[in-house]
Amino acid sequence: MSCCKASLSCLARKSIAVLESEKHDISRPVTSPESENPLQSAYDAFTEDINTNIALFRKKLRSDRLVIESRSTGVQSKKKMAVVYLEGIAQPKVVQSIQEKLEQNKDKELTTVRDLLRILGHPKFALTPTYVSSELPGEMVENLKNGKVVILIDQFSFAFSFPAIITDLWSTTLDVNYPYLFQVFLRTIRAIGALLAMTLPGMYVVLNSVNPELLRIQLAITVAKNREGVPYPSLIEMLLVMLLLEMIIEATIRLPKNIGPTITMIGGILLGQAIVQAKLVSNLLIIILVASAIANFVLAGYMNTTGIRMYKYVVMLVSSLFGIWGLEAALIWITIYFASLTTCSVPYLSFSVKGKLPDE
Repeated sequence: MSCCKASLSCLARKSIAVLESEKHDISRPVTSPESENPLQSAYDAFTEDINTNIALFRKKLRSDRLVIESRSTGVQSKKKMAVVYLEGIAQPKVVQSIQEKLEQNKDKELTTVRDLLRILGHPKFALTPTYVSSELPGEMVENLKNGKVVILIDQFSFAFSFPAIITDLWSTTLDVNYPYLFQVFLRTIRAIGALLAMTLPGMYVVLNSVNPELLRIQLAITVAKNREGVPYPSLIEMLLVMLLLEMIIEATIRLPKNIGPTITMIGGILLGQAIVQAKLVSNLLIIILVASAIANFVLAGYMNTTGIRMYKYVVMLVSSLFGIWGLEAALIWITIYFASLTTCSVPYLSFSVKGKLPDE
């Protein structure tokens, strides 16, 4: 008995503490979207952790057809990625095309979106994006239902769905949350906005400098009086103000959110008023330019708006050289270009990835 007591007292004097290190989670939790504004939809967004993003897919889409293929690419720096699609709904040729490209280029490094497009064999120079990116899980789930393939990349808070088609210019998958009549109305407004964003600057140059005879005599006189005292031709006048507007847009994006919109709004108003009072541009030009900018941002997706912003310069330059015929030729050329574009074996001018017209 005394021996047992001695052993217990010895253990008490020589107690050992075991410390277990606390696990640090360096990934941010699921939060509300930062760059997109969902309406009548869930306010959750993808994070930088690919496992969390996959869990969001499984939570929102409980289906036996959901296929998630885990892959990795790169040699010096391994990058995890996942290919997600619905078996039986996604076209086999689209899935096979993406799988083959990923397998053939699995040794290439993947650090940017441009690297992903290079791996998938997409064209380096394109006026329209060949993918649809979003931070909203709900939108990507609808893309899966519409037959697209979604790619998730670790440390990217966006998902990328392939392929992009012409309807992605004016429609979002979350439009299905509205009544059908509202949905048709909103998509019609966006389609008209795409046309106006491309043609308004070129139309201004045509009707001012090249083909003013297309206007009624009363309107032509009003336009001429409005430009009285402006020293520059219409093309230089339009280019000057358009470049200023482009810088204002970029400044809005780069500046901090708490001061960016205020500074750019005040700067735009003061600059626009001063440049008109100085007789460097006409009042009508400011109206046309603001209308074109508003129509441009009506489109679905920031990448789509950027492509239209670039192409309107081409339309304007061709219109200044050849008048109304140049404007028509520019529209015909962009249609031919879209018709020649194929992504993941799907023509860009398709109205549906699945080969029929679902409610996309």
